[in-house]
Amino acid sequence: MFSAINFNFFNLFIISASIHGLIFGMVVLYSKKINSKPNKYLAYYILLVSLNNIYFWFFDTNIVLNYNWKYFWLFPIQWDLLMFPALIYFVYNFLSIKTIPKFFLYPFFLSFPILTFFFIERIYFPNFIDSSGFFYKYFRIVSSFVSMLFSGIAIYHAFKIINKYKKNNASLKIETKWLERLLFLMILVLFLWISIFTYNSLFTGKTNERTTTYLLWISMSLLTYRMGYLGIYHLGIFNQREAIRKGLIKEDIENKQSLNTLKGAHNSSNRFTEIDAYINKNKSYLDSNLTLTSLSEIFNLSEGYLSQLINTNTGINFSTYINQLRIEESKILLTNPAYKNYTIIAVALESGFNSKSVFYVAFKKQEGISPSEFKKTAKNLS
Repeated sequence: MFSAINFNFFNLFIISASIHGLIFGMVVLYSKKINSKPNKYLAYYILLVSLNNIYFWFFDTNIVLNYNWKYFWLFPIQWDLLMFPALIYFVYNFLSIKTIPKFFLYPFFLSFPILTFFFIERIYFPNFIDSSGFFYKYFRIVSSFVSMLFSGIAIYHAFKIINKYKKNNASLKIETKWLERLLFLMILVLFLWISIFTYNSLFTGKTNERTTTYLLWISMSLLTYRMGYLGIYHLGIFNQREAIRKGLIKEDIENKQSLNTLKGAHNSSNRFTEIDAYINKNKSYLDSNLTLTSLSEIFNLSEGYLSQLINTNTGINFSTYINQLRIEESKILLTNPAYKNYTIIAVALESGFNSKSVFYVAFKKQEGISPSEFKKTAKNLS
């Protein structure tokens, strides 16, 4: 007996997004330009989300029921138990953490024999278990809550390793903000999913009620594809910063002097010369977390005295003084042929600024033109 095919705006949008996700994931996997190890796991995550959506799309549209596609169960895979391990592995590789836990794959390996049993039962012994009875109903509820719990643990673990990374790599913490925002949105979607599923299970008896399912489906899809594009974009910036940093470290080895040497070369009457030499030789201004407080602690001076010292000798305040040094550094990078293909934001972050907008404002205020215009002018003059 045929059921009406359920085509509507929501599931048409979902199948379109899922096909887009499959294409996007395959392009990332097979592109030599962007196929890095972190991007590989990001592509796996997007592919798994897309396959999960397509799998349930066939049931939502009643296509499986109408054409009696009993062999559609040939793939007894709970995709969500693979999705979040792929996400975790992406985070680890994005942060260049080599030791990756394997236990996030355990739920999938535990679920696979159970789903295989249901596959065999459905295909070869269709009357052995009543699919509309008590067992199937509560199995679906329990498995859904296990999936939700597992998703929450995975997101929490991602936050945990990001925070640990930030403590050990303070100067690069800006690189994780986009990921933290997306993970936070995932928490909101997960909370909404748990709330709706619990309400429907207790009061309506319809755990797969379509309106709420569409809402969750679309929200998760949009978050996933947003993560895909942002992940590739930020990984590119991260790699550029790493390359810039390696070049700068190599240059510093020949010129760097210790703070003790500098102190011996200047007496107390010319303290600013000592401080200025230290900041320039050690390139302290490249640290986006450098503050008047942290610098005063290095020299064992009060913040007020240090601020006065800088203002008296330069005629500008501490913030402007540090930004000028950062802009001079960025000009070197912008005109260096080795970094000609690097993005402006990578140069900004590696010069010590904590955002592209702050860099643009400070640069234009000092140079009278934008960083892009400066780079273009320098290129034409060379």
